[in-house]
Amino acid sequence: MRHTHSRRQTGQEIIRHSVLGKIIRALALVFSTLLLSLPQATRAAGKDAIATLPAIAMVTLHGSSLSIAEWVGKPTVVNIWATWCPPCRTEMPSLQRLSEMLEPSGIRVTALSVDNDQNLVREFALKYGIKLPIAIATSPSQAMTSLGAMALPLTLYVGADGRILGQHLGQRDWASDTVMQEVKQILLAPGRSKH
Repeated sequence: MRHTHSRRQTGQEIIRHSVLGKIIRALALVFSTLLLSLPQATRAAGKDAIATLPAIAMVTLHGSSLSIAEWVGKPTVVNIWATWCPPCRTEMPSLQRLSEMLEPSGIRVTALSVDNDQNLVREFALKYGIKLPIAIATSPSQAMTSLGAMALPLTLYVGADGRILGQHLGQRDWASDTVMQEVKQILLAPGRSKH
């Protein structure tokens, strides 16, 4: 009888460990997902970060070719996003407000879509009244690779000379006073965005 009891305990332990293992794996997945979805702001470029805004083939919402060189010359916030990315869609209206608030300071706010369907981007901009300059990458995967975008939304703080002065990964309320001051501090600090 003891031998049977030992087997039952062993079986129960296996089930418990199996269920416990599943719970631990599920918690690890939830934790890693939450960790990745938290906003991560960095000012200093890491060793794998790009130093300047790379040349990317892109078009305007109207289909005209656009060059990254057209974004150089003025401090710029570049938001890399897609219509299929829920956090990107959520933060876009606050980016529009940030654009309006920073315009008097001489800071441009732009968006670079990595959507495959240009019509979806146009429809989104029309539906939500997004008037800030939106470019669409003609090769979304190549653009994401060139920009080092492993996740979206990714926002780059680009000096007037094209140097990337910092970045923010994740959704954010761009229209808050705190964020606006942070962006100004990064992009307008003496010597930070000069040619």
